[in-house]
Amino acid sequence: MTDDEKFLFDLNGYLCIENVLTGDEVAAANATLDKHDHLIEKIEPILSGNSQALKGQTGRGSFKGNLLTLEHPWCDPFRLMLTHPKIVDIFNEVLDEGFRLDHGPGLITADHTTEGHQLHGAMTFDESEYHHFTHGQIRCGLCVAAWILTDVHDGDGGFCCIPASHKLNYKPSMEVINCQAHTDLVKQIVCPAGSLVIFNEAMVHGALPWQARGRQRRAVLFKYGPGFIAWAGPSHECPIPDPTEDELAIFQMPHRRGRKTIPPRAD
Repeated sequence: MTDDEKFLFDLNGYLCIENVLTGDEVAAANATLDKHDHLIEKIEPILSGNSQALKGQTGRGSFKGNLLTLEHPWCDPFRLMLTHPKIVDIFNEVLDEGFRLDHGPGLITADHTTEGHQLHGAMTFDESEYHHFTHGQIRCGLCVAAWILTDVHDGDGGFCCIPASHKLNYKPSMEVINCQAHTDLVKQIVCPAGSLVIFNEAMVHGALPWQARGRQRRAVLFKYGPGFIAWAGPSHECPIPDPTEDELAIFQMPHRRGRKTIPPRAD
């Protein structure tokens, strides 16, 4: 993790890193989703709550099943994401060595007129969502690695956040949560396909309604945490039928002592 990345992550609560996946890797992931589009279902449009600013005509799409356990070669793009050298580099730094997959992967798709998602984050006390800096070291709770599989242009909508809100001390009003007040604070993240967006769940974040026509929003989210805590119910064993040593390490049950770690690797 570069000094600039540490600075920006500590300052804003997120990083947007372009060109982490190659064009071929993006194409392979999208080919898997196209091949298995019968397993993508739209949820009810409930994530926008009662917000008129976030309201849409349809709910977003999600994947029925686990992208990591599809047959080869369809699972390969997502297994690459799971223990990609860049996420190992970042999470070894901010979550500490021995970090674990808390839950995921989760697919998000959105078509034109798909609703947004109310802003949320650690706006009330949650022991699993935090950001500390002590003894010269960032330490975080639950964090997200979002892999962007389609271009996101200014005004398209999709993932948004209030930068630096991972350090807030006062809960925002419902008008802010609904993107109906102080909207100048809310930043939509613009990035090309192949980008990696890392963010701290303690940061206030959500999604704006998807406005792009003819370009479906596609993002795959993995949520990681320190090795000693769990936010979701942990898997008792790695679900991948032919796991690597790194995959076995990242699916360990939460505990502190004697954890297997994933060493840094060259990009």
